[in-house]
Amino acid sequence: MSAFMSMPILDNLGAMPDRQRALTNYRHLANNYDSTCTRIEVLRRDAVRALGLQAGQTVFDIACGTGSSLPLLAEAVGVSGHVVGVELSPEMAAQACRRAAAGSNAAVVRVECCAVEDFRPTVQADAVLLSYTHDVLQSPAAIERLRAITKPNARFVLLGMKTLPWLWGWPVNVFNLYRARRYLTTYTNMGRPWAALAAHGAKIEMIKPSLWGSAYIATAAFNTSATLNVRSAH
Repeated sequence: MSAFMSMPILDNLGAMPDRQRALTNYRHLANNYDSTCTRIEVLRRDAVRALGLQAGQTVFDIACGTGSSLPLLAEAVGVSGHVVGVELSPEMAAQACRRAAAGSNAAVVRVECCAVEDFRPTVQADAVLLSYTHDVLQSPAAIERLRAITKPNARFVLLGMKTLPWLWGWPVNVFNLYRARRYLTTYTNMGRPWAALAAHGAKIEMIKPSLWGSAYIATAAFNTSATLNVRSAH
């Protein structure tokens, strides 16, 4: 435990997300990123199902990474639907674009390389997927942006890691946080990753623990949306 306490990992407790550090991290992670995600594929499919998507709807995949969820989302909304992946890292977004281009064209799929705070869609979303996007969920500006670009009562589904109660779960927490240091720039709210979303007015409808409590799927919705500020379609 003392070795852990001396690690810079604890500097991230209570910190705000660091965009520049995230860009640096994912520049190095992008090429082999998919190989590190095989154990969550079942959870990914569960999260997409939890969105309850219908044909013709619009869904945003926030911090979409290499685009692993894009084909599942495209299949769910069908040929009349729209899927937009948003990814900060150019290296990750490039892979997502290739995956989208190689898809079955079941829906209109595109990828935008930008921070969530800078995302300016032309339409509001019916649903939002946030899969292993802890940094985004701890950014007040990102949360307010998400609220502004979604329809009232849009379904949010969150999938990610969380810590166990420290009293008995500290060995697992130490291992998981150390392993996650390459992917996260803040450990704020790791016990309740959805807390900031709730603090901004979202109703957390369901929380389902997984992987022995070290992961979760949660659903949420805002009863009303913020003033829309979308990009002109002209």
